[in-house]
Amino acid sequence: MLRLKVEDLNPEQHAAVFAEPGPVLILAGAGSGKTRVLTYRIAHLVDSGKAAPEDILAVTFTNKAAAEMRERLSGLIDDHRRVPWVSTFHSACARILRQDGRALEFNRDFSILDEADSLAVIRQVLEDAVAPDMPAAELVRARIEQAKNEALTPSVMADRAEGDRDARIAELYALYQERLRTMNAMDFSDLLMNTWILLDSQPEILVRWQRYARMLLVDEYQDTNRVQYLLARMLADSTRNLCVVGDEDQSIYRWRGADIRNILDFERDYPDAKVFKLEQNYRSTKTIIAAAASVIQNNTERKDKTLWTANEIGDPVVYFTGLTEREEADFVAGEIGLLIGDQALRPRDFVVFYRTNSQSRAIEEALVRRRIPYYVVGGTRFYDRREVKDLLSYLRVLANPADFISLERMVGAPSRGIGGKTLEAISALASKQAITPLDAMGRLETISNVALRTAKAASALYTWMRDLGGRMPTMPVREIVAEVAAQSGLAASLDALPDANERKQNLDELLAAASAFDAENTGGGLTEFLERIALVNDTDQIDEAAGRASLMTLHTSKGLEYPIVFIAGMEEGLFPHSRSADSEDEIEEERRLCYVGMTRARRLLYLTNTLSREMFGTRNSSRPSRFLAEIDGALLRRIAPERNRPVLNTPALSERYIDYSDSQLAEDGDGVAVGARVMHPTFGRGVVRRVEGRGSSTKAWVNFDQAGLKLLVLKFANLVPIAE
Repeated sequence: MLRLKVEDLNPEQHAAVFAEPGPVLILAGAGSGKTRVLTYRIAHLVDSGKAAPEDILAVTFTNKAAAEMRERLSGLIDDHRRVPWVSTFHSACARILRQDGRALEFNRDFSILDEADSLAVIRQVLEDAVAPDMPAAELVRARIEQAKNEALTPSVMADRAEGDRDARIAELYALYQERLRTMNAMDFSDLLMNTWILLDSQPEILVRWQRYARMLLVDEYQDTNRVQYLLARMLADSTRNLCVVGDEDQSIYRWRGADIRNILDFERDYPDAKVFKLEQNYRSTKTIIAAAASVIQNNTERKDKTLWTANEIGDPVVYFTGLTEREEADFVAGEIGLLIGDQALRPRDFVVFYRTNSQSRAIEEALVRRRIPYYVVGGTRFYDRREVKDLLSYLRVLANPADFISLERMVGAPSRGIGGKTLEAISALASKQAITPLDAMGRLETISNVALRTAKAASALYTWMRDLGGRMPTMPVREIVAEVAAQSGLAASLDALPDANERKQNLDELLAAASAFDAENTGGGLTEFLERIALVNDTDQIDEAAGRASLMTLHTSKGLEYPIVFIAGMEEGLFPHSRSADSEDEIEEERRLCYVGMTRARRLLYLTNTLSREMFGTRNSSRPSRFLAEIDGALLRRIAPERNRPVLNTPALSERYIDYSDSQLAEDGDGVAVGARVMHPTFGRGVVRRVEGRGSSTKAWVNFDQAGLKLLVLKFANLVPIAE
């Protein structure tokens, strides 16, 4: 029995929900209710008898989105024992590989390496290669990840190599994959790549998993890369029941392999596909939607659709220009403080987006000055903190004794006198005797060149680990974590540190996570717990109940929404980023990023920039982002600081800042207008960027072609207006 409220659907949503099986493309504009459509479609397929719950697989990109879909489905389907499989791409692939990875010579307890551990393995590969002119480890890792996103094996990469360096990287790629297989480990990209290799090379395994995806639904299809595209087509090949949902206007991950052509060319891949457009936005005001639409319409790589909303008109989009990044940050913090005080908003209702992480510093300092609680999404993850990673290294070796990278970290936390030479001996013994590094650690006393004290320390650690490993299958995960923290000596070793309490609290938080896992999972063990941790992403850090304002890059903004949104740094070279300047495709990606940020706002949207910004130790003048010029001026309220009145402790935005436009003339300013071209006897040609003050004290900020930004008193400046 289902609880579908069909009256909640608009006509476009209704048509998409009740479409017959087969290839379906749902173009879902920002805030158009795509999660509701996805979950209702799944529920309808079950209710109509077109599919059993166990025949349905829905995949998306974040744990947050998957959890939301599962929660909504549980409210629609009464029989909670038969809930469809809803997962992220990576979690789904991990499940397939846990079950069938032996066909690729991996056992089910393989480790999932994070970026730092992957880089450590690559460095080992480079050290062992012992060859001149080796590329940097970071470059090798980036090129390998790119190859995996494009479904290129080491041999294919070698065949396509252009020049010696490409050929060398292809060789290193092959060595890296061999090392991972020896460690029974995969990196994040391997979860997708190895699943594709498995299903492509093992037809009988593919047929089995196709049964679990007889109805396949893919969310955020515009963000799929080549290997995800191939996996979706492969799983849906037997039935062609592939329903994809996405919005090419929100494709913002090209830098990590996403291919916008996957969604743009869906109808080429499936000529008989049914296409539905969800164009009604339920999130934002009319003004915000119109402003965002006026930006994105300048892209050429997009489908024909028009976002609209029945919501109220709302306030104009505020466009603020500060003199420096500090003034910009003070404005942002000041507005947050004002709105919290005047309109009963909470800090959690605000988000500040920026293009690069370096922009957060000035904003954080301004929020601290006003005592506004905040947190930075995408900073150091909880699971990347040193003491947490130290404890996890023990757990990973317990789950996978072949994980040499984790063993390397484990033996030094706390220090046991097991150094580099001893680790080399462990590695050599493991290779020689075809045993795991953990077992090799227990046999060090048989090696003459290892100090007896070191060998005994290693043997004691091994004995305890092996004993715990034997008891582990009958223990809750929390008990395992608690024993490791205590018996390893890790918790006690933190006492000597000045921030011992904070670090111990992090270990306690890991214990709490293990308790929650035990409560939520019947039959889930340590391997599943470690997998959940490995697949946590930046968006999963966002705790909407934390009561703090959010700071994050625009790339982290997908899938989120806030009452009040600030986008800082709307300047050429920053947003759009300087790296995109020479490519129209890159500019279109930056424009989509701007569109995504703007459409996160429900009620108020602020766009800010500066006249000058310090970057890489040098202060340079700034030019407004081209995206600002694409917004209809009637939708904007342009403001700037009024220099001759106090900024703090005033009740309203209109009393702290003045409206201005490029045609505004300064009083007694000799006719010098903002935006005018002028000549100075010393500094040469320039453009007036701001005029402030009154009467004989009037000053102008002028951006000179050669001398940069200067503040001049007009009475003494001898500026001469010149024609363009």
